[in-house]
Amino acid sequence: MSQHSVPDDSTDPIERKVQLTGNSTFVVSLPKEWALEQGLESGASMYLYPHDDRVIAAPEHVSGSDRSVTIDAATDDERALLQRVRAAYATGYDRITVAGVDGLETDTRRELERTVGRLIGIEIQETTDDRLTIRNLLDAGEVSLPQTVAQARQLALELYDDAIEALLSGDDDLARRVRSRNDDVDRLFAFVSRGFHRGLEDVRDIGRLGTDRTVAFREYRTARQLERLAEHADRIAAVALDQPDPPDGVLRDGIESVASEIRRLVESALSGEVRTASDAYAAVDEDLAELTQRVYGRCESDACLYSPLLASLRQLAEIGLTIGETGIETGLES
Repeated sequence: MSQHSVPDDSTDPIERKVQLTGNSTFVVSLPKEWALEQGLESGASMYLYPHDDRVIAAPEHVSGSDRSVTIDAATDDERALLQRVRAAYATGYDRITVAGVDGLETDTRRELERTVGRLIGIEIQETTDDRLTIRNLLDAGEVSLPQTVAQARQLALELYDDAIEALLSGDDDLARRVRSRNDDVDRLFAFVSRGFHRGLEDVRDIGRLGTDRTVAFREYRTARQLERLAEHADRIAAVALDQPDPPDGVLRDGIESVASEIRRLVESALSGEVRTASDAYAAVDEDLAELTQRVYGRCESDACLYSPLLASLRQLAEIGLTIGETGIETGLES
């Protein structure tokens, strides 16, 4: 492409030549028509960001934009409304307006306010009879994506350990605590998702989040798997509450052994020890098959009771493998 040519599609890149002006300044000229289409004008400030093998140019107004969305409460049932609010939060909107709240049942409006209150970094700024306005409180510079993922990692593994302990010991109180804390990992993942999507929208935010785009993508995918890990810890805790008595003898030993191997698998994957994680997965696969035969070889009630446990243990092994693969993929990309 010639340095003077402009692409037909305004989303395509243009090729320009860097020219020297004087002895200390490089200049890059932009075609006027193309620049105006991008919202640029004479005197506008531009920011240049080095990123791997390229330089990203962004106008000053990018990070200053206030991303807003309006959700019509009248078009959704309660579940769909809450999902849309959470989705708007996770994708990084600064202002979320819920219109038509005057038509909501009192319990639905109360649950909406509780949902907003549980999300990190936002608050209800204004309420009127017919609308509710939610605003972002945190600047990207106040957030560390790696630290948030580290929190999610610690909490998810704690929930997993406690769920297994509750199952093996028959500790119903511990099982209930696991179930009550599962939402905390959901909140952390939603916060990571919010930071990641804001970084995709504005190149400045990624740097302020204490990471780069490749690492941010890995952190996002890892946090998603940690959320899934916590979900399965919740399901294991539910099995612990359903069982009349804790497992004993050979069954207890089998569950404890597989659970320990899964813990080693996930920890190895999170630490980037791919070979160790792969070996642990092979051990889990073999021992889980043996445990499954043992469970289904017992009485029918045991098979029904522990079937969800076996399914969760299988999924947890897959989660560990996915985390390890995520590390490999982002390592290749970088």
